[in-house]
Amino acid sequence: MAESAKRRWDRRVPSHAVRVAAETESVAGVTGEALNISEGGACLALQAADFAVGDDVIVWLSFARPGQPVPATGRIVWAGGGWGRPRYGVQWTHHGPQRSWIGWLIKA
Repeated sequence: MAESAKRRWDRRVPSHAVRVAAETESVAGVTGEALNISEGGACLALQAADFAVGDDVIVWLSFARPGQPVPATGRIVWAGGGWGRPRYGVQWTHHGPQRSWIGWLIKA
């Protein structure tokens, strides 16, 4: 099966940088950026994060617009290295209004 056929959500590389702040119960104040994003999750490149697969995470996504960060909750589903910054796959876990914002913003 082709890689794209396995994916439930289309991933998009943001046309503008999406800045990220993330934290778990044990790790706070980690920043970075979303390398790609979808209505189902995101790939995050974070500075000096020590997250583990299975960790629940709170993420604030700062898009070019709106001016306020969009909050989201997720779970780390994979972790790996990458060009000096750890990378994490996050699957969104809450279906509230922020999911609608994320969907709208990545399509804009």
